[in-house]
Amino acid sequence: MDRRARILEAATAVFGRYGFRQTSMEQLAEAAGLSRQGLYAHFASKEELFASCVEALHQRSLEAGAEAARAARATGHDGVEVIAAHLDAHYGHMLERLAGSAHGAELLDESHRQCGSINAAFRERLEKQLAGTIQTERRAGRLPAGAASAPELARLLLHAARGVKSAVPAPSLESFRRDLARMVRLLIAGASRTAVR
Repeated sequence: MDRRARILEAATAVFGRYGFRQTSMEQLAEAAGLSRQGLYAHFASKEELFASCVEALHQRSLEAGAEAARAARATGHDGVEVIAAHLDAHYGHMLERLAGSAHGAELLDESHRQCGSINAAFRERLEKQLAGTIQTERRAGRLPAGAASAPELARLLLHAARGVKSAVPAPSLESFRRDLARMVRLLIAGASRTAVR
């Protein structure tokens, strides 16, 4: 792991422990094994470091989703299970990081407030990635073609997954995963049987 990755890993843990507002550059530097000035040599501000942590979390979540889809496909799961595994791993990775923090809601709020363009870029990448998974499963005959195109189905699945993730009160990780798997099955079944108007 290179120095930047170690700093981001340490900073993610500190933000999880103290939240964004209560975290200082001194705490972040100490956790990364750097002086405060050493940390400033890598990141100009706490906000820049936080944004880099959000970006790294999104990247790992994308990788986790793609890997879970490959693994589910390799073990002979049907197309619906492959898509459910993709979404479960993607959102699960993010939620697992927040689940242990008493500051999860604050961190999500800060992410929305500070990292809008980063979040939007990764949502777009996730949508394309998921559309690719859907297309792969359709070409292989493990998923019916249905009335929705792969990009349209990906967009609808992601809207629904974000809705499950944003439920109030916040669902437990187990509840989220159960609801997500059921929602994927229902949406794909509906999209494969009826024309969308």
